[in-house]
Amino acid sequence: MINLAEWEKVKLEDVAEWERAKVGKIYPAGTSTLQISATRGQIGFLPTGGEVETKNVAIIPCAGIDPKYFNITMQATIDEFMAKYATGLNIKENEVGNFPIYLHNTETQKAIVLVWDIYTKEAETAEQELNNLKELKSRLTNDMFV
Repeated sequence: MINLAEWEKVKLEDVAEWERAKVGKIYPAGTSTLQISATRGQIGFLPTGGEVETKNVAIIPCAGIDPKYFNITMQATIDEFMAKYATGLNIKENEVGNFPIYLHNTETQKAIVLVWDIYTKEAETAEQELNNLKELKSRLTNDMFV
């Protein structure tokens, strides 16, 4: 049953494997990244397998946790984590395990990901429409003075 009000707060170290990214290593699809060097809390996501820059930590959630949901919950709690664990422009690698993760049941995770994907697609469409209108305005303005 989908229930947004029911969740458990855990630490990243309890529900994911993580390591400082290694040069040349290919990480699996669904890996989240957290920049820990010269950072402002940048979080990334690998939709397909690939390399991760060494200024990041590669984070792979445990089986049973939707990787995209895991990334969404990281984005939701990054400010809380940064306020507590960032030291200047860096995060100590050993502090990554303390990252707060909010876990919903599997059905709720899937629903959150579905809504997130719809929202992302709509935002991309709106951005493209805005760019098209700006381009049209520019062309029309240029044509007025020819």
